[in-house]
Amino acid sequence: MNRKDVVAVTSRSFSKNKILINELKSRYEKVILNSDGKTLVGESLINFLEDADKVIVGLEKFDKKVLDYLPNLKVITKYGVGLNNIDLVELKKKNIRLSFRPGVNKTSVAELTMLLILMSLRKVHTSMVNIKDRIWSQEKGQELTNKTIGILGFGNIGNLLADFLKPYGCRIIAFDIKKIERELVKQCSIEEIFLDADIISIHLPLTDSLKGLIDEKLFKISKKDLKLINTSRGGLVNEEHLYNFLLDNQKAFAAFDVFEVEPAFDSPLLTLKNFFATSHLGSMTKEGVIAMGLAAIEGLDENSK
Repeated sequence: MNRKDVVAVTSRSFSKNKILINELKSRYEKVILNSDGKTLVGESLINFLEDADKVIVGLEKFDKKVLDYLPNLKVITKYGVGLNNIDLVELKKKNIRLSFRPGVNKTSVAELTMLLILMSLRKVHTSMVNIKDRIWSQEKGQELTNKTIGILGFGNIGNLLADFLKPYGCRIIAFDIKKIERELVKQCSIEEIFLDADIISIHLPLTDSLKGLIDEKLFKISKKDLKLINTSRGGLVNEEHLYNFLLDNQKAFAAFDVFEVEPAFDSPLLTLKNFFATSHLGSMTKEGVIAMGLAAIEGLDENSK
């Protein structure tokens, strides 16, 4: 460790956490925090990082246009998971080291996923709205027990979600590019999952080949009361096609924590009664933030990729 290295933190939630700030400052003399809470993009990101030797990044985009203006940058360490916001080819060309710890936020995200699954079946959020409007609706929901659950992406979060579902006796079918070797989990194609599942939860990375993967072709073969949960990445689902599907199938439901464009204040999906949203807070628990932050701090020096 070189205590003289200048470390910048672009992540807003890291920059607000006193525990993580104190830990980082105990290791480095010069720390630059995104304490204004601004979203750093393009030129503002470059200006923020102009003196940095190392950087802790969240969702900020590090592409060639940004990296070309950061000749002093030696290390990028990821606060969270998913590397779709970082141009890995350019890092290699520029000899910038990268550190990330897969699965560091798996508990927080899997727990939110369970919450959204249960909510999609019981629709408790609409009950609160009805009560405020003096409507005692008592709308019937569904039980999770014995449902067929499709999990798209069976990595750290997908595996933990399967653990959480065990007590409910659900039949689990899953898609992953790697062979799934887990008892009582049937590996299927994405098409097979959309044909068969009552509930589908997305846990895939966002890559060029997967962008817009879930579209009208898959919605056409799915059950008309499908419940779709996305706590992974915005852009995996064609949101226009999802809107049309939900509009035409009022018994279907979707709950998203992520959107292709964020903040998603203007998303047409928000106008639908059978859609629910949270504001990209899957990993935003006290425990999750600390785990991600400590992993990112350690990655400033423990990096080899």
